[in-house]
Amino acid sequence: MATGALWGLTFVAPRAVVPFSAVDLAIARYMIFGVASVVLMAWPAFRPRGIGLKPSLVAIALGSAGYIGYFLAAASAVRYAGAAVPPLVIGLLPVALAIIGNWTNADLRWSRLAMPLAMIIAGVLLINVRAVLDAGELTEHNTVLFGIACAYAALAVWIAYGVLNAKAMRDVGGPHPLAWTGLQGVGSGLCQRRP
Repeated sequence: MATGALWGLTFVAPRAVVPFSAVDLAIARYMIFGVASVVLMAWPAFRPRGIGLKPSLVAIALGSAGYIGYFLAAASAVRYAGAAVPPLVIGLLPVALAIIGNWTNADLRWSRLAMPLAMIIAGVLLINVRAVLDAGELTEHNTVLFGIACAYAALAVWIAYGVLNAKAMRDVGGPHPLAWTGLQGVGSGLCQRRP
């Protein structure tokens, strides 16, 4: 429950910190994550020992692009489409990853997944259409549409992150999860510059 509540802050924080922007929030959030990751590397379990240069660079890139790209897209979605639609769109993440996982491993017959997936997709489409119809003027329609597009961009970034991260973790002699997360935290902190 605590994890879900903290995850939900992604959709509340951008509106709660006005006049600060999503970029300001991302800089603060991921600078703290980066610094905490470096500090935690004082403990042996968090040190990236045994992780080669190439996998280390992959982890740093995942931390930079995955965390920051996702957060900026999600925060922009909340800013332009409101706080209700983005969690519903981004909430498709477990479904999307399940489809990708089943596509690669074929654990379930697609016929068993067809009805639940169709219902989820129909629900998301109805919510998005309702949000656009509820927007008053044309300019607001465009703003809501842009916000919905940002929500789908956040979903795409996190799907790519999840697939690439899982692949790296499954590799033979894959990295220790704490050290891998620490390197990603360093990556998220390294690219914090105010544009």
